[in-house]
Amino acid sequence: MITTAQEDYIDHHAYVPEHIPQYVTPISQAEPHLFGDFLVYAKKGHFILVGYPLNEAFEEKRLRRALEDAVKCFKPESVSLIAPAIPPSLQQGPHPPTDHYYRLDLSTLSISQKLRNMLRRAGRELSVGKSTHFDQEHMKMIEGFLKTHSADEATRFIFRRIDTYLSSSKTASIFEARTDNGDLVAFDVAEYKPRDYAVYMFNFRSESHYIPGASDLLLSAVTQRAMAEGKKYINLGLGINPGVAFFKEKWGGVVFLPYAFCLHHPARKGLLERLLQRL
Repeated sequence: MITTAQEDYIDHHAYVPEHIPQYVTPISQAEPHLFGDFLVYAKKGHFILVGYPLNEAFEEKRLRRALEDAVKCFKPESVSLIAPAIPPSLQQGPHPPTDHYYRLDLSTLSISQKLRNMLRRAGRELSVGKSTHFDQEHMKMIEGFLKTHSADEATRFIFRRIDTYLSSSKTASIFEARTDNGDLVAFDVAEYKPRDYAVYMFNFRSESHYIPGASDLLLSAVTQRAMAEGKKYINLGLGINPGVAFFKEKWGGVVFLPYAFCLHHPARKGLLERLLQRL
């Protein structure tokens, strides 16, 4: 577990979604710990190592040290590692998937005339507001997305536990775009826990009732709230695909950090030694 002082330290320096225990813990059912400047979320047989140091420059040797210390502590069968780069010694199998986080600098935010026109047009058809709770209407939209889009099992698992995350976070908000008739057209989830960052967590829109600019209206609301709270940046999340990356770049998002993932299986020597000790 992390102490109150450690929690304050994490909030002070967090800059990626995985730095937010209020998000990771309810979804993964793993407890947060600090190993050096790295967050680790551990549960029986497995832990997640967030290889983005909170307040230090990234160095592979520091990452390996944190991994070794966490393995000695928890003796897991497997480790999920996300980091700017995966050390070659940990790559087991094909080259790990890569992406990039995008970041919006609020001090230099400049909305193009084309985007302003889009916001005005969408604003004539839709109103944006905050929802106080996540319900079946939101879940139905997520399930609609999963039926029409390719998503791996990890992504599906996270999407279906968004309600669990929202019910345990006091700093996350749901922004909705609705028609005059009250129909839900799109919604965003944004997190405001870090000191300097708002985090653009999720965006979903109706597959049957598409209105151009709905997602732009929502991001505008997320941005206005972030600026009102004195945030410096918005972490816009990963690029995912060219369409998603274009949307983020249209708003002024720029590539911020590389992202890589691998599933690591520590050496079995420690497990064998523990089994022998029980004989």
